[in-house]
Amino acid sequence: MRYIFIAILLQLLIALPVSKGYAGVAQASTGKPTDYLQNYDLSGLSLQERQWFVRFIEGTFFADGWQEIANDILIKLTDDERQQKQLKLNELGNKIGREWCKDNKIRKIDTAMLKKWGYMLKLTAEDDPHLLVKVIDHIDGEVDSLID
Repeated sequence: MRYIFIAILLQLLIALPVSKGYAGVAQASTGKPTDYLQNYDLSGLSLQERQWFVRFIEGTFFADGWQEIANDILIKLTDDERQQKQLKLNELGNKIGREWCKDNKIRKIDTAMLKKWGYMLKLTAEDDPHLLVKVIDHIDGEVDSLID
């Protein structure tokens, strides 16, 4: 019985987005930009899709979000590559997130794909950062073939 309770509790935690606490309030009071979501296109998404899209970007307690993965990748790039690839990563995150946030019955990108791509990016960033540009382009092509 105790194991069932723990399993249910874990599932509930997985389903909840990570709370950002008072960080937004602190940023707003400093007058600095408060929302990196401005880099992404949320237009045309339903309320539920927006919630899932934000979860994709921000991550959860158990999974890194796209923003964290992208930041970890950008640190590994040269200054010249960083600016160019930041735009590319924002575009790629937008494509992936807009598809993944759809209802499970119709989406063409699932959570297993997110995990695979995140793993590929993280592993490449750690082991062979000069290959990141190729890996990003490969994932972008894979995403395009899925959603076209």
